[in-house]
Amino acid sequence: MAASDLPGRPVRLVGLGERAGPEVRSLAQRWIELLPNATVTDAGVLAGLLLRLRSALRTEPFWPLAARGIGADLAASGFCGDRAGIVGSAPEDVLPGSIRLLREAAPGALDLTVQEHHRLVPALDEFAAGFAGGLRFRAHQAQEDLLRSTLRARREVERELAESEAHYRTIYTQGPVGIAVATLDGELVDLNPAGVRMLGMVERPALPAPVSDFVHPDDLESFLAAYGRLASGTAETVSLDIRFAGPTRMWVWGHVTGSLVRDDSGRPSHLIGVIEDVSERYRLRSSLVEASSRDRLTGLPNRHLTEVAVRQAFGGSAVRVGLCALDIDEFRRVNEMHGHAVGDELLAALADRLRTAAGPHLLTRTGGDEFAVVLTDPEGVGEVLAVADRLLAVLAAPFHLGGAWIAVTASVGVAEALTSTECTAELLRAAGVALTWAKGQGGGTRAVFDPERDAGEAARFALLANLRGAVDREQFRLVYQPLVRLSDTTLRGMEALVRWEHPEHGLLGPGRFIELAERSGAIVQLGRWVLTEACREAARWQAELGRDAPYVSVNVSPVQLPEQGFVDEVVALLDGTGLDPDKLQLEITEQAVLADEAASMDALSALRSLGVRLALDDFGTGYSSLAWLRRLPVHALKIDGSFIDGLRHEHPDPVDESIVGSLVAMAHALGLEVTAEWVETRVQADRLEALGCDLGQGRWFGDARPAGWVPADSPRTIG
Repeated sequence: MAASDLPGRPVRLVGLGERAGPEVRSLAQRWIELLPNATVTDAGVLAGLLLRLRSALRTEPFWPLAARGIGADLAASGFCGDRAGIVGSAPEDVLPGSIRLLREAAPGALDLTVQEHHRLVPALDEFAAGFAGGLRFRAHQAQEDLLRSTLRARREVERELAESEAHYRTIYTQGPVGIAVATLDGELVDLNPAGVRMLGMVERPALPAPVSDFVHPDDLESFLAAYGRLASGTAETVSLDIRFAGPTRMWVWGHVTGSLVRDDSGRPSHLIGVIEDVSERYRLRSSLVEASSRDRLTGLPNRHLTEVAVRQAFGGSAVRVGLCALDIDEFRRVNEMHGHAVGDELLAALADRLRTAAGPHLLTRTGGDEFAVVLTDPEGVGEVLAVADRLLAVLAAPFHLGGAWIAVTASVGVAEALTSTECTAELLRAAGVALTWAKGQGGGTRAVFDPERDAGEAARFALLANLRGAVDREQFRLVYQPLVRLSDTTLRGMEALVRWEHPEHGLLGPGRFIELAERSGAIVQLGRWVLTEACREAARWQAELGRDAPYVSVNVSPVQLPEQGFVDEVVALLDGTGLDPDKLQLEITEQAVLADEAASMDALSALRSLGVRLALDDFGTGYSSLAWLRRLPVHALKIDGSFIDGLRHEHPDPVDESIVGSLVAMAHALGLEVTAEWVETRVQADRLEALGCDLGQGRWFGDARPAGWVPADSPRTIG
């Protein structure tokens, strides 16, 4: 069936399309090329949508919500359908391309003024929201149709084989979704064959039985709350994901849509639930989380899980925590002499031996040739030293790889602390300092952290003491690193990075003081200064280059985002500098939102409505669900560089390549722009472009430099 023949098409839009000028009709023809099921005859429909968009942008006062109806009409037009291709195209084949096309081509085709051009971004946001709402409405209507058919069939069975019995039995007995009937007081009285199979049972269980018997204990509270709303008549329908199981206790994730059924007099009679098996969706999410937390080569937990394990030890019942930080001495020479393939084989073999030496303790891979062992509640530093000695001992014998015998040594830094007096960051730092001492002794040995020897400890406290006054003393500087479009290497944005020009210690990177600033509260003043200076500099770029100027991207601390008045500060800063809102991008992390989710979500929504760009930084290292990401009002994702590192060689790591490809596809389906960090080679840049990644950032495109080089210079051209 052609898209133009589908029922529910907004025919009234065709008349609007006939009044369109040649530029609008040309844009409509380009739009058709993005819609696989559209035909030339659909140009009138799309031209009508374009004219409505132009009208919405020109109407005074401007009301962005007017564009929501346009998006809803696109969703209802028949271009979108199910994955099987029965009707239209998949939504991810329609919306992202449509948004990109309208953002790039609509200003010229619709003859927009500068003010109307600025209105286009919030209007397209509402257009996307309307499109999503239209799809949800269609899905809801289809679900309602199924529920009505099911209820009608059930009533006909109760009336002893009425005329629609055959139709009911087909739906009930052969349908792919589970259908359950329950009483108002929580008794399951009927379950169709699909529901029985879903619960892993050969035949229907003995009924009636309490519905709660089939629900996972961890989901029981939310399930009973939703059930109570239905049974009391407070809600007519509810929808939630919960885990079910039959007698075998094999848990299955099900998406449940429950509905209240009323009798002829309107009183609540019973409940019907339609259950869809969504276990595969949850398995995929779990595998992505697992892949992002495990080292691809050795299968060991990665650096992130190392920090999590130490943090949990400090936050639990342990009295002491020990840490061995291990680094292979001169590992680079192995790669140079034998090649990276042999180097990877060596790392895998090293991991096997180190597992044996670590015994019951947690072994992780924290870097290229770096490993760690976490000990929870060791019996003093002696036990930690014993583990370090075993680690060194298992490396004494050479490895036979690639037809050659390869001997390696390692350096181990040992740290141990009371959980009542130290913290996670201090223990990690102490082990790192001790490792540096061990390597300084020539390698092949271990060193124990000694606070008295640690001259850097005094400097650390001195930094903390001087930090608050450093802003007032004008000791901070900003440098900028380019954000480059991978498809043509054009400059899109600049990330502002702060440096501390310390009078005694010289130029310090953020790793030396950002954590101290957050712990002491000085990050609020420092963050305000960084944002102010970055906006002033971006306003200068805008004055020189106009709309071609790059946007400036600024990191926002978890302490700043939920702070009362943060949004007002941004508004005042934009007004004071004259910087267009879409020339400012704020980078947040998952932790920044989760620290105070309600306040952070409100702040992000307000910033987005202003037209400020929002990016989720370090994506892939946290535990956020896809549903949570879908609610987050951001424009872009920045994939953590740990995933990009596996793409640097001619033969990329297949797991990293698959993860990056999946993340890019998922982000694009949500209408988000994707930036890859740590791009350091041409191979990485080319591979990321092939995977559909939008922007790249890293040393391949240029190191961070003072603002004076923008716009006088340009990033590295790939060629």
